[in-house]
Amino acid sequence: MNVYQRLVRWLRPVRTRLTLLATGLVTLALGIAAVLMVVALHHVLLRSADAGTSARAQEISRELSSEGLHGVDPGLLATAQNIAVIQIIDRHGNILLVNDPKYGCPMSPPVAPGQELTIHGAVAMCGSEAEYQTTARGVMTPDGPLSVLVGAAEAPINSTVLTVGILCSIVFPLIVIVMALLTHYFVGRTLGPVDDIRRRVEAISGGDMAERVPVPTTGDEIATLATTMNEMLGRIEIARTQQLRFVNNASHELNSPLTTLVGLLDLSRTKNTPIDPDTVDSVMLPDALRLQRMVADLLLLARADEGGVPLRVGDVDLDEVVSAEVARLEAVTGHTIDAQIVAVRVRGDGEKLGRALRNIADNASRHTRDTLTFAMARDESAKSVTITVSDNGIGIPDDEKNRVTERFVRLDTTRTRSSGGSGLGLSIVTEIVRAHHGHVIVTDSPTGGATVGFTLPTTAWDV
Repeated sequence: MNVYQRLVRWLRPVRTRLTLLATGLVTLALGIAAVLMVVALHHVLLRSADAGTSARAQEISRELSSEGLHGVDPGLLATAQNIAVIQIIDRHGNILLVNDPKYGCPMSPPVAPGQELTIHGAVAMCGSEAEYQTTARGVMTPDGPLSVLVGAAEAPINSTVLTVGILCSIVFPLIVIVMALLTHYFVGRTLGPVDDIRRRVEAISGGDMAERVPVPTTGDEIATLATTMNEMLGRIEIARTQQLRFVNNASHELNSPLTTLVGLLDLSRTKNTPIDPDTVDSVMLPDALRLQRMVADLLLLARADEGGVPLRVGDVDLDEVVSAEVARLEAVTGHTIDAQIVAVRVRGDGEKLGRALRNIADNASRHTRDTLTFAMARDESAKSVTITVSDNGIGIPDDEKNRVTERFVRLDTTRTRSSGGSGLGLSIVTEIVRAHHGHVIVTDSPTGGATVGFTLPTTAWDV
C-alpha cells in the first residue's frame, strides 16, 4: 500500500475529515485574525503617537508665536508616554532649543509657518539607528520663523506589536490544538449513535427482522435517521413476510396439479400402459391448464412488482367489455344475469381491463347462489366510471374486505382447489386497475352477497 492509499484510508472516516476541516477553518480564521490584529494595533499605536506629538507641537507653537523662544514654558519640554524628543530649529535647520542635549540631530528640515508635517523614521541622535514618529510644525515668532519638532520613539511601538505577534503565534496554535481535540471528541460522541445503528443493522441483516435500531433521545437528525431506519426495517420485515408467504403459497398451489400430473405419468410408466383419454380430459388437461394459468398469473404479478403492469394503451369502449363478459357468463353458467350498461370510453388496455373484469366475474360466479348483477355508473363531476359485479352469496365479512385483494387469499377454506381459484384473481385485478390510475371496490351487495368492482378515470392520463 503506497503513501497515497494510506492517506486516503486514513481520511476515510467522517470523524477524521470533520476534525481536519474544522481545524483547517479555525487555523485560517485565527491566522487572518492575528494578521489583522497586529496590523490594526500597529496602526492604532502610530495614530496615538501622531496625536500626542501633534498636540504638543501645537501647544509649543502657541507659546512661541506670542512669547518667543525665551518665553517657552519648560514644562512643555518634558517627555511623556508618547513624547521622547522636542526640538526647536530656525529656518536654517540649527537647533535652538532641545529637551535633551543628546538629541543633536534635527529630525526634520525647517517647515514654513502654518504648515504641519508627519515624518516616519526620523533620526534625533546622529549616528544612532533609533527612529522616531515626528510631527514638524512651522510657526512665526518674534524671533522669526521657527519649526517645532516633536518625536515619539518607534521602538516601544514596534516592541508592543512584536510582543502581541509572539503571543498570537503561541496562544493561537494552542487554541487550534485544543479545538482539534475537542472537535474529534465531540464528533465522536455525536457519531456514536450512528455507529450503534450500523452495528445493530449489521446484526439484524443476518438475524431477527423484528429487531429495531436504538433511537437517541436527542431529537436531532440522527434520531430522525434512526426512526426512518426503523420504519424501513418494518417495511422490509413486512415485505419479507409477504415474500415468504407468497413463495410458500405459490409452492403449495403449484404442487397440487404437479403432483397429480407426475403421479399419473409415473403410474403410466410403472405399468407400461398409456393413459386413457378420459383421464386426460377429466384430470390431466384441467390440471395442466390450471397450472398454465397460475404460471401466467404469477408472471404478471412479478412484472407488476418489478415495473408495473405492461399496458398497450388505446381507446377502450367499456360498455363493449362489460357486454362481452355478460354474454360469456350467460353461455357458460346457469345464473340469472342482470346488466346495467352505459356507453363509456376510456384510455387504457382493453385486453387487461377485460381480464380484470373476467376475474371479478368468475369470482362472483363461484360464490353466488343464482344471480349476478353487472352495473356501470358514470360520475361526470369526478370524471370517472365505476363497474361493479354483485352476487347474492354469503358475502365478505367486514374485517376481511381489505384482505381479499391480497395474493393467495381465499376466504372460503372449505372449497377445493379444483373448484376454487388460486387466490390470485383479485390481486391481478388490483394491479391492472392501479396501472390504469383507478382503485378497486369491495363492499356489500344489496342482495346480501358481495359487490366487487373498480373505478377508472375517464380523462386522459400520461402513459
